[in-house]
Amino acid sequence: MTSAETKLGVTPPDAPVASLLRRIDAAQATTTPDLKAIGAALVDLAVDLDYVGRWVERFGGTAGSLPIHAPPSGPRLMIVHRTEGEVSAVHDHGTWVAISPVVGLETHRRWRTVGNAGAAAGSGRARIELAEELGLDVGRVATLLPPDDLHDHGHLGGAGRPAYVLILLGDDPTHHTRNEWDLATGQHRVLRPGDPGRWLASEPIPDA
Repeated sequence: MTSAETKLGVTPPDAPVASLLRRIDAAQATTTPDLKAIGAALVDLAVDLDYVGRWVERFGGTAGSLPIHAPPSGPRLMIVHRTEGEVSAVHDHGTWVAISPVVGLETHRRWRTVGNAGAAAGSGRARIELAEELGLDVGRVATLLPPDDLHDHGHLGGAGRPAYVLILLGDDPTHHTRNEWDLATGQHRVLRPGDPGRWLASEPIPDA
């Protein structure tokens, strides 16, 4: 940990996380991150149940998100759990991302915007369509790189056991201007820096 991090009060990462960060350092420090290498490193941590199993236990079966390593900027790691039938809103991050299950089955869907490109800035004339759907179980990983990082993920009713997933990001998404879509209505909204967006697709869209 650098002296600057010490002044900011950043907790040194546990040894398995420190090893992950060392492995991805060169892969994520280029103009185009090596997502294959980043994904492989994340999978190796996700299958280390001696370490990540303790994080799963902290949830007690409830839904939520726990930060494992969350510095002010740069790569960060969290563990996320959505329960039966819970899926995130369709969103992007504005930074690279990798996701890999610890246990369970996670549905990961990538979407693309079609129609008037200006709608991405809020005109409302574009729509989204499904580009890819993956069923992620233990040992698998999905990676995304802007601008092709519009996605949702979670548990589809009846599709296996709801997963606990590790999510590794290149930066804090709330530092970026992002996009969110509502599948039920086709509504698009811009997430300004500081806005975390909706946790679940079923949550109402806030008033403008």
